[in-house]
Amino acid sequence: MGWNRVKRYGTGPDFRIIYLVAPKHPQNFWSMQGTAEILGAKTLMPNSALATLMALTPTGVNVEYRLTDENVSAIDFHCKCDLVVVTGATLHAARIVEICTSFKQAGKKVALGGTFASIESDKCVGLADFLFVGEAEYTWPEFLKDWQGGDTKTLYRQDSYIDLKDSPAPDWSLINADDYVNINVQTSRGCPNQCDFCDVIQYVGRRYRTKSVEQVMNEVKNAHAIGARTVFFSDDSFLGKKAFTRSLLTSLIEWNTKQGRPLSFSTQITVQVADDAGLLKQFADARFSVLFLGVETVRERSLDEVHKSQNYELDLNRRIKNISRFGIVPFIGLIVGFDHDDESVFTELEEFLIETASPIAGISLLNAPRHTALYERLKEEGRLTESAFGGEWQLQTNVIPKLMDKSRLQHLYADLFQKIYQPHHFEQRLLNWLNGVDYHNTLYHKKKGDLKQLKFGLRILFRFLFKEEPGIKSMFWRLLQRTWAIDPKLMKRFFTIITQYSHFHNFVKLHLTRN
Repeated sequence: MGWNRVKRYGTGPDFRIIYLVAPKHPQNFWSMQGTAEILGAKTLMPNSALATLMALTPTGVNVEYRLTDENVSAIDFHCKCDLVVVTGATLHAARIVEICTSFKQAGKKVALGGTFASIESDKCVGLADFLFVGEAEYTWPEFLKDWQGGDTKTLYRQDSYIDLKDSPAPDWSLINADDYVNINVQTSRGCPNQCDFCDVIQYVGRRYRTKSVEQVMNEVKNAHAIGARTVFFSDDSFLGKKAFTRSLLTSLIEWNTKQGRPLSFSTQITVQVADDAGLLKQFADARFSVLFLGVETVRERSLDEVHKSQNYELDLNRRIKNISRFGIVPFIGLIVGFDHDDESVFTELEEFLIETASPIAGISLLNAPRHTALYERLKEEGRLTESAFGGEWQLQTNVIPKLMDKSRLQHLYADLFQKIYQPHHFEQRLLNWLNGVDYHNTLYHKKKGDLKQLKFGLRILFRFLFKEEPGIKSMFWRLLQRTWAIDPKLMKRFFTIITQYSHFHNFVKLHLTRN
């Protein structure tokens, strides 16, 4: 990875070398490193921003790109290059500072962009020679032309939101798809909702913008061509415009059913998707295996306080069951620590997961990122801790709770997280989920699994035969037999869920179990 591959743009005799760097993910709940390990990958997905920068290189600019994804291989801080380009999110802030500082100390010119540089631009002053704030589709080509002409600026700011039709397909030529669980495709930017705790709209705005269906399909085909295992649609909300989603799903179904090796898909989406059975059937027919749902909480008052009332427009339990019955795994995202959360909310959340037979859930502590409506309100109330939000939602919070003290909140949070991933607790939810599936698409029943799928299956079997603790091992074999007895067509879903469970169970045991 990295130095054994280069990609040149241009035709001139002299090429400037640009070293693209993606920082390592913290070993948190959402990194899914455990799932990647089981499947023989090194990390969840590649950095599409850097691959897009490559594709944005304008005609007439002569550059040679090299790439290191620190999640896959080590950074070479003594590389020979003319420019180092670093990107990352708030979660990577500490590592971004270390990387930029190390390269500058080595005498390298550094360019910094991405969500951290855009949302926290005041914290990035002096970190890089060239700072990019906002979307880069227009500013990166401008910079490359300035750089080649010897007349650069220190700040490249995109104040208006770009037309996504101008965003090219990422150039994946410097990655090895086998290093990743997913290849990511972005269909849209912007979120029409206004959840008070979310800083997404600070970067991409509330106006929902999409690429064309043709653009998206081209990127899906590119991912398939390089050997993608699955495709994750990395939208903030995959259902911003239902007509667009329907059209895209129609194209995905038409294309995927013709493939000898069809892809599977996943994305994050609003629970409102559950209100349209026809749409859910399309998701199933396109081979969506998992939908991440920002449920947040079951308390209407808590949803009201952060302006997410769309989650309870219809019965939430029924919504989750509607999704599950199409054989799509609902990955439930929950948050605790709202102003209307007392200690009894933890029992309510546990009962909700049992009632809806949701096998997989991620629980976060409420945080208030800078520049959000929640941050401003709590700052005025004097309810922010001295520790700033660093992009980590699982193990810490910068919010002073209203109805319980912080230590009690964290104690009950850890207890609930441990409980839902105890083997017997998880086993019963999964069995109930399997029994609740009543739709199986038949569009792919004649497709034969390829060698990669066989290899993944063997790796999972090996993991649970030899590496997992005895209680997990015995649960695995019981569930394997019960899944086959319920319906052999559910075996793929079983393997998807059990690999995720292993990651989550081990994360909880490592980070949240008290001695």
